[in-house]
Amino acid sequence: MSPAPFRILVMCTANVCRSPMTEAFVRRAADALGVDVVVDSAGFLSQDEEATPVVVEIMGERGIDISGHRSRIVTAEMAHQADLVVAMERRHVRDLALLAPEAVARIDTLGGLVERLQGVTAESPAGRIAAATAPRLAGDMLGRGDDEIDDPYGKSKKVNRETAGRLAELSDALIAGLFQSGV
Repeated sequence: MSPAPFRILVMCTANVCRSPMTEAFVRRAADALGVDVVVDSAGFLSQDEEATPVVVEIMGERGIDISGHRSRIVTAEMAHQADLVVAMERRHVRDLALLAPEAVARIDTLGGLVERLQGVTAESPAGRIAAATAPRLAGDMLGRGDDEIDDPYGKSKKVNRETAGRLAELSDALIAGLFQSGV
């Protein structure tokens, strides 16, 4: 019997811009590395909405079709079922911690986790997550920080492209940090 796939939940505010892009980028990075990962996304505000047209277009330019994406509102069950939950902003982490307190050790900002995974050498993805999130302090999730990805919703195509570029880089780094030894 093969092991269960590693489950990643990607979170943002409405699940129509950042998290659908990241979901697709993380899936592509995992496929490229040949690791068994199931990636889903959700948000706090919207149910059954399409990704924004500019995001669908930008992802299409990168060879990724997300035209079938439909937003979902996060539930505690989604967070509990995930091996890892990555959020775009610190406020998302705080809100998720309130929604699913038992999962708090597996919830982080995408940017913060990627940074903290550098140099972590635990054998398993779960061990790497634990080692990366253990030194976090409650204050690390207050205010605004460089670990956050600003919401491009309603902004120019240029801003959305820049966001997509950052999310692609962070997604590649996340998968490498979780699954490659010596990263």
